[in-house]
Amino acid sequence: MPAAPVRLEFADDLFARRHRGLGSPVVNQWIWRLEEPYDAARLAFVADGLARGGLSRRLHRALIPGARDVWTNAGTPPALALSDRPLPAGRMAAWLEERHHDHVDPHEGRSWRLAATNLDDGTAVVSLIFGHAVADGGAVMDAVTRAALGSPLPLPPLSPHLAGRLAADARDAAGQLAQIGRWGRARLRARRSGTTAGRAAGSAAGSPTPPAEPASRAGDAWEAPRLVVEVGTDALAAVAARHGGSTNSWFVAVMGRLMAAIGHVPADGGPVPVSLPLSDFRPGDTRSNSTRMTRVEVPRPVLEARDLAVVKALCKEAYAGIAAAGAGSAPIPLALVQMLPDGLIARLPKPSGAACMASSLGILPDDYVHAFGDRVRSVVGLAAPQGASAREVREIGCGLIAWVAAAGPRTTFTIIAAEPDRVADEAALRALVLGELASWGLDTDPW
Repeated sequence: MPAAPVRLEFADDLFARRHRGLGSPVVNQWIWRLEEPYDAARLAFVADGLARGGLSRRLHRALIPGARDVWTNAGTPPALALSDRPLPAGRMAAWLEERHHDHVDPHEGRSWRLAATNLDDGTAVVSLIFGHAVADGGAVMDAVTRAALGSPLPLPPLSPHLAGRLAADARDAAGQLAQIGRWGRARLRARRSGTTAGRAAGSAAGSPTPPAEPASRAGDAWEAPRLVVEVGTDALAAVAARHGGSTNSWFVAVMGRLMAAIGHVPADGGPVPVSLPLSDFRPGDTRSNSTRMTRVEVPRPVLEARDLAVVKALCKEAYAGIAAAGAGSAPIPLALVQMLPDGLIARLPKPSGAACMASSLGILPDDYVHAFGDRVRSVVGLAAPQGASAREVREIGCGLIAWVAAAGPRTTFTIIAAEPDRVADEAALRALVLGELASWGLDTDPW
């Protein structure tokens, strides 16, 4: 019996619609800084594995209304670009931002691009971009590791028979309708019991303080600044321990403190909310996106005192709250949202984004860290819209988005400031972040 088709999950659907004009496409980028020139044969080998594995995806529209679209392998050649001429080391960050804007679209089967350039200081940098619709952190780590080890995991192909595709779509549409029914029954039970469905860990705590009037409001030419800072892994762990916590609780506290520093906090003096992604990826998973989300609310006195023991306890409680969310916790059933056509979605109010996102990627697996080279200085992961204007950012809600990833002795802190009226440019972001990290006694190496 042929394997069941891999269907679009809810998060995939949200990101895929952006490639059809419903917002700027969100593109993930992973970066490897090598301590030596790149190995062209090694990169070609990994690129070939990526082209045959789960990162190489094409989206096929369902044939029956209500059924979810289907993922298959794209069947396109490896998307590998190697620069022959060494790049000045001072141009590295700009080159990486340019690569983040390279075209990808899963509807076309152009789901990823791998590029590398040597630098004039004898080192190299590798960039891998892919649509967020195609993969989150767990999915890309699996795909890259498998490709580097020569064992890519392909997706099931479409049924060659029209009748088979129609039958599969009909079963999926029925399953989606069943989910909507379960949602409705769960909401009804919650109302009868007097509980409030959907009260997950980290409900909103007041409205954010409006930004102070800027000297000049950013126009459509504005683009969210980003910054990568390297710190010592052991030094960071020691700083966190001195304040009663871990690297993760330090990260959450730093993000809360940065939000307070720019004035993007609840106007009523309430706690600062920080959203926390948590991977649900499992070995052999074929889902593109398996990340779940919760939120922690950190009281401002805790942030001011740098009390990481309290932050750690709050995070633990928030993670536990993910499991407590039931079938009726969403305000509308996610299956119903996936059924709506693009035209109707475009007329609905845009959902607000997280004002503050702290994505801890943890200690990266060795096979992933060394996929493209043996001597690796650091590894970076990030996600951002391509070309989102200040107007679009204001419509969905401004905020700070950051990632922490540890690769051996060096940890990277990466942040994007989607704050056109609070953090106008890269210079402002650099001063904000480096000042905060220095206040913890950390030595930093910004890109």
